[in-house]
Amino acid sequence: MTMGITTIRNVTRPVKEEAWARAEALGLPYFRREGTLDDMMTAFRLEGLLVYGKDLPYYYGGGGEYHYHFGTSVLRKGQMEQGHEDRLCRLLPHKEDLTVLDATFGQGGDSLTMSWFLGDRGHVTALEKSTALWEIGQAAIDSYEDSKEEGLTRALRRITLIHEDFRTFLEKAKPKSFDVIYFDPMFKAPVKRRENNMEGFRKAAAYDSLTEEILGLAQRTAAMRIIVKERPFSRLFSTGLFHFVDRRKGQSTAYGVMDV
Repeated sequence: MTMGITTIRNVTRPVKEEAWARAEALGLPYFRREGTLDDMMTAFRLEGLLVYGKDLPYYYGGGGEYHYHFGTSVLRKGQMEQGHEDRLCRLLPHKEDLTVLDATFGQGGDSLTMSWFLGDRGHVTALEKSTALWEIGQAAIDSYEDSKEEGLTRALRRITLIHEDFRTFLEKAKPKSFDVIYFDPMFKAPVKRRENNMEGFRKAAAYDSLTEEILGLAQRTAAMRIIVKERPFSRLFSTGLFHFVDRRKGQSTAYGVMDV
């Protein structure tokens, strides 16, 4: 992806200096803000821009923006507080100090929900290959706050986010170094794409495929369980690798569970 860094209009000198410093740290070109973001993308032949301002950085992909937010984690936490089970969290083994590797951080909703659910009983480490999503996610972990959701804010602070793709990470990971490994790869056929306003996010995301080879590496690295979120008709669920698949009528996603 050809991506650059710029700022919002009329920014202070500290913001410009921060954007410049992040460009150097990430190895991305810095462009002084001139005109619209679309004009800049055309002029410099870019596919996207990380934009810095007084708030968290966001991604602009031409026709769509992605800003970090708690999203459905607020609803999921509320449901659990009312005594309802969360489809993903209910699949986590009951163990003190449970270590979870979320191999596909993305918007961070699953990492955040699991971190809140585990509390002090465990820890979530997450991987993100996309430079844009890693930068936005790490900035959120460092400083995003929601005064109405102090519990989720604390859970966000507890997440460890690593800028790396899951294949590279798993190839060098120590055997049995995480209790649970979770995958939620980007769907090529997205769920409610327009309704969920996902264009900006999808343009920033990485689309690495989850293969049987990757699952083999995960089996070596996981001590207890591998969980995969996919469409119910995913071919991975017909490989015979999974001990069971949680499919539910009317749900557009399913969870495959492999115990190791």
